[in-house]
Amino acid sequence: MVAIGAEYVLVGPQSERVVPAARFYHNDGINYLTKQADEILTAVRLPEPDGWDAVYHKLRRRGSFDFPVLGVAAWVKWDGGKVADARIVLGGVASYPQEVPEAAAALKDAALSDETIERAADAAYRPSKPMDNTDFDLSWRKQMTQVYVKRALGELRERHRP
Repeated sequence: MVAIGAEYVLVGPQSERVVPAARFYHNDGINYLTKQADEILTAVRLPEPDGWDAVYHKLRRRGSFDFPVLGVAAWVKWDGGKVADARIVLGGVASYPQEVPEAAAALKDAALSDETIERAADAAYRPSKPMDNTDFDLSWRKQMTQVYVKRALGELRERHRP
């Protein structure tokens, strides 16, 4: 939701408010949401798919029901064969979804070549700091950031090929 620019509609006793998904989460393990205790989430607003595509990959211990120990969301807006805009968001490496602008910058105004994907994966690797909340080795999880960013961007490249 953060990567695609979704918005959440929250309704409470006093009013309704719209919160961008990127501002819904705090870097706080206890008070991690901007949602108040007396509010409920009533809608998720998704942007029009105006030339963009997105993918999400998650690393987990067990099948589809398990929480991610690493999540990678990649959002790309295409302009012909080049990336006009992009977002890379990591999950499971902080107490909130972490956008990595440096990884997105590596993609802008370029084709999704192997070299471009490698630069974006390297940029995502640097700020990745997996939390010590699973039995997986932290350094291995950090290394998997590169692997999963490459997989996500590779999937987007394959989808966009004529």
